[in-house]
Amino acid sequence: MRVLAILALIGAAAAFVPSQRSPFGATTSLEAKHVNKKATKKHVDRRPKKHRMSDIVRKPVVYPETPSVPEYTISDAPASPAAKPE
Repeated sequence: MRVLAILALIGAAAAFVPSQRSPFGATTSLEAKHVNKKATKKHVDRRPKKHRMSDIVRKPVVYPETPSVPEYTISDAPASPAAKPE
């Protein structure tokens, strides 16, 4: 009975012993030196910067107003069946 208890204790303690280092480098992500930037932060960091004064003070382009055209009109005429394309 004692032998079984000692074997169980050794088995449980083995889970907390650090593993051997791999010859190929780090085996877990816990050995990372720094975190990596995720997608959006990396894109923002690598986008072109505005260094010239002409780029910094540039105003957005003003486009002319487009006339508002109604998408459909409401008619008092009775509905007529649509022609079938042949």
